[in-house]
Amino acid sequence: MKQEWKPDELRATSDEIRGAVMPKSITPEMVGGTLVGLVDAVGEIVDVLGEIPREHVTVKVRGYDGTGGVSGAGATVWLDVFAVGGFPSVNCPRRELTADENGVVEFDIPHGYKYSVFAQIAGLSASFQFVYEGATESRTLDLWCFPIGVWALGYCDIAFYGNDDDPDERYREVPVVAQHVTDLNAEGAIENFAWDADAANGEEYDGVGFYGIIVATAETAFVIGENSKSSESLKWCAPRYYGQAFPALPKINNTGTKEAWEDLQNRARADMDGNLNTAKIIAFCNDAPAAQFCGEVLADDYRTQSWLPSAGQASLMQLNRDAINALMKEANGEDGTAFSLLPTLKPGTTSSWTHYEYWWTSTQYDLFCSWVVDFNGYINYDTSYGTNDVRAVSAFHFEY
Repeated sequence: MKQEWKPDELRATSDEIRGAVMPKSITPEMVGGTLVGLVDAVGEIVDVLGEIPREHVTVKVRGYDGTGGVSGAGATVWLDVFAVGGFPSVNCPRRELTADENGVVEFDIPHGYKYSVFAQIAGLSASFQFVYEGATESRTLDLWCFPIGVWALGYCDIAFYGNDDDPDERYREVPVVAQHVTDLNAEGAIENFAWDADAANGEEYDGVGFYGIIVATAETAFVIGENSKSSESLKWCAPRYYGQAFPALPKINNTGTKEAWEDLQNRARADMDGNLNTAKIIAFCNDAPAAQFCGEVLADDYRTQSWLPSAGQASLMQLNRDAINALMKEANGEDGTAFSLLPTLKPGTTSSWTHYEYWWTSTQYDLFCSWVVDFNGYINYDTSYGTNDVRAVSAFHFEY
């Protein structure tokens, strides 16, 4: 049974220890009494507040190099934890975790705290970054790393239709990439894309689908989907939030640092945390049109998360515009598919663009401004209550 907590006596014991000059003057009774007091104090807190429930998260890292699977053993998993809207607001330092021989990392998140995870396998791209809130008893997340490049991203459904020994049907999904959208439905798709089917145990190819255009680098991965551009320019936030500090959201500026403008631009371009940034914006601000548009682009698909790209992700989109546009044009030839082409140089010119766009990013400059990536790749900041173009990007869970 827990002893009665006596804070006055504990303070006296603590003062006695603090006042001891020589180590030999600290008695076991002093130390033991203080430790017992600390344990009892924690017990008092738990009695009043109750145990803090936690979500146990299991992350499984897998790789796909365009032809087959790659082990996630030893992969790096990056974990961010934050809480906005309660007291206190929390933004924990990013943690670097290492996957075990099975590509697995496990950790616990207190309920009410949000967290983001992404993984990196040497030689492949980073995985998608996903954001969740600790709210359940347990959660299992699969993080896929891809071949680096710009690809048509699809999925291959793999089925087990049952047999005499195991009559239950089961289905699962794995990623596939192709140089052309049409390759996903071309002759030979079974041989090219059923790379993870276990035929010896009765698994079969069950078809391929198209998600969008993936941009995959060592630092990030994201997908540009159809109908992901806003039909009109939007504010980054409403005027009432202008000049307010967004809790936990980093601010990338050179105020007081005397940092060269070019160095500052490069630091903004290094931000690849678009999904994490967007989650922080929406958690604090209930009138953030750009972020909210992006978060709702694919809201009807439980397998996806979409967000306002960071300055780095938007810059990658602009840098790879021609490869992206080529795949968009192929996809637009399919029934019902609608991609809005990115601005690019007109053929045979060095300064004449097909059209102009100025993209909001989820990277904040300061209390008053946020970063914008221009059609030509130039990066600058603009007042957050102003309007600019918005393009959402997405991540997909490969779940049937």
